[in-house]
Amino acid sequence: MQPTRVAILGTGLIGSSVGLALKAARPSVQIAGYDASGDHLRRAQSVKAIDRRASLRDALADADLVVISTPVGAMKALFEEIGPLLPVDALVVDTGSTKAQVLRWASDLLPNGVRFIGGHPMAGKTEVGPDAADAKLFQGAVWCLVPLATAPRDAIDDAVRLVESFGAAPYFLDADEHDGLVASVSHLPYLMSVALIGHLGRERSWRETASLAAGGFAYTTHLTDSDPQMFADIARTNRDNLVRRLDLYVDELLALRDAIAGDAADLKERFEAARLLHADWLAGRAQGQTSEGDNPLPTTRSMLTGSLFGRFGRDR
Repeated sequence: MQPTRVAILGTGLIGSSVGLALKAARPSVQIAGYDASGDHLRRAQSVKAIDRRASLRDALADADLVVISTPVGAMKALFEEIGPLLPVDALVVDTGSTKAQVLRWASDLLPNGVRFIGGHPMAGKTEVGPDAADAKLFQGAVWCLVPLATAPRDAIDDAVRLVESFGAAPYFLDADEHDGLVASVSHLPYLMSVALIGHLGRERSWRETASLAAGGFAYTTHLTDSDPQMFADIARTNRDNLVRRLDLYVDELLALRDAIAGDAADLKERFEAARLLHADWLAGRAQGQTSEGDNPLPTTRSMLTGSLFGRFGRDR
């Protein structure tokens, strides 16, 4: 499917970047935007991420592609509202940062037979809003795809082609697996950043401490510039995974604390092991591989199709 009429519901950074990427790949596509924020809509139109501002009913009326890019916390109510309005043959995708709850809402609230594919582009910025949108934001990024169990094969194929048109690599996994993995590498770093600046900023000595903070501190706390509402929604919809991951991280910190308190002889070796793990991950990332270095990410259609059949069956 080559979409010609697109509805983007939610015109923040990701939704507007999708609009720009669609325009770059297919300039003739017509994009209607809907957002609860009129300011977002106006700015999305000004950066040419959408062609026109529309009501929800008008945006969906003749859409063959619907991109849901609101905060995860807003999706349940939105699914309830769009259910009766969705065109029968439209491909419906979302870009939410958690997937298990979103897929449950989609299964319960969207009409039977809907061509819904859950998604999550592993790309972004700390800047928010349409003014930060970038047509190249997704190039070279992994784009997680999590179809409903009832999704037809043609919808899955269309979602793969869409993601590939953005220069991203589709990566199929189930919703629970997705949420467990991103809790580790996407959500935990934000919480670490929040905790670091939070506990220091509440101390009486913060003013003096802040005067000494330099690049390392700025780099480590940079993620706190991210959208607080987005991460509040993430915390609510991925609670169990985040609590488990925080517990493991606290254990690691306590082990490091004990090693420092006890003047452990292997402190340098611990730090060196962390440095090597990071260097190995960076090298694998540069080569399009996982950090283990021997399992390439699925960046070709043949790899993706194999992964898809393995998870969702060959009879689709």
